[in-house]
Amino acid sequence: MPSFDVRFLLIFVSGLVGGVIAFALGVPMPFMLGGITGAAGFVLWYERDGEKLPKVSRWVRLVFMSIIGVMIGSRFTADLLTLLPQFWISALALIPFILLAHGGCYAIMRGLGGYRKLDAYFAALPGGIIDSAALAEEAGADLRIVTAQHFIRIILVVASVPLLFLFVHGGAVGSLAGETMASADYDFSDIVLILVLALVGLFLGKLTRLPASHMLGPLFLALSLSTAGLIDIALPPWLGHTAQFVVGSALGSQFSGVSRQLLIRGFGMGLLSGSYMLFLAATFAYILVPFVPAEFGAMFISFAAGGLAEMSLIALSLNFNPVVVALHHLVRILLTVSFGSFLSRRLFKPAAN
Repeated sequence: MPSFDVRFLLIFVSGLVGGVIAFALGVPMPFMLGGITGAAGFVLWYERDGEKLPKVSRWVRLVFMSIIGVMIGSRFTADLLTLLPQFWISALALIPFILLAHGGCYAIMRGLGGYRKLDAYFAALPGGIIDSAALAEEAGADLRIVTAQHFIRIILVVASVPLLFLFVHGGAVGSLAGETMASADYDFSDIVLILVLALVGLFLGKLTRLPASHMLGPLFLALSLSTAGLIDIALPPWLGHTAQFVVGSALGSQFSGVSRQLLIRGFGMGLLSGSYMLFLAATFAYILVPFVPAEFGAMFISFAAGGLAEMSLIALSLNFNPVVVALHHLVRILLTVSFGSFLSRRLFKPAAN
């Protein structure tokens, strides 16, 4: 039998292999989704005879989540503020969108999926894998269920949106699929600044008791400094890939003990909830178009509940304003985390430490 250290290492090696394959295939969020797939696949294969693998420490995820928070927050500049007055209606519309999306998906997860109330609540959140998993872990929900459902939903949304536009417009989509928010023009000082902001933001987030503090603390710190013009960070492409790979692999390791039946059920619930969210996004986009300076496609992408970076890149590929799209998704994620944390603390008892 391999030692603990070797088995621990094999989880990340498998996640890396999954990320590289996903990157080569052009999968969105390749090192995050590929890392989850690779690590989870190894865990499920290794445990096929009932033998258990070690769980990856949550602090591994926390540190790298904080790095992702800095990278997202640093992409917003003072130019963003000039767009806010023009989209206040659509920003406010995110509140009923989140409530309807969460409520409808909860009904699907609870009524059709048969999940526990706690698991269904966090699996139905219209946020991202990282922030939803963070809230779920704090509340004591089953991370295997929550991660699987968000994984399937994001895959569906990010993969379906470009295909929908291809079907409707008949034009090529995703010509900028290889482009990222990172820059090749960076130096060592950029890396140091990212790490410092991540650690300081992690500390401030814990100090102020922010929900999902390990991500929102660094995100708010970087966002405030960036919009104030105090920092201008060039993001190394490999750092974003590394952070996504580590977080994805760590989340994939949470599939330890998951059954094949749970995976099959999760796929069905993911298809239903993802389709419901896309329908809801199209409905809100149709209603909002007369009130905002944006066309239906831009609004649809702004409300489609995929990843912030990935939906921004899709907007770029379709020649929509990626800042407008990113703004809506940032607000969606922040509102989802805030509402989700606020309500969960009143509906469920916090997990014992």
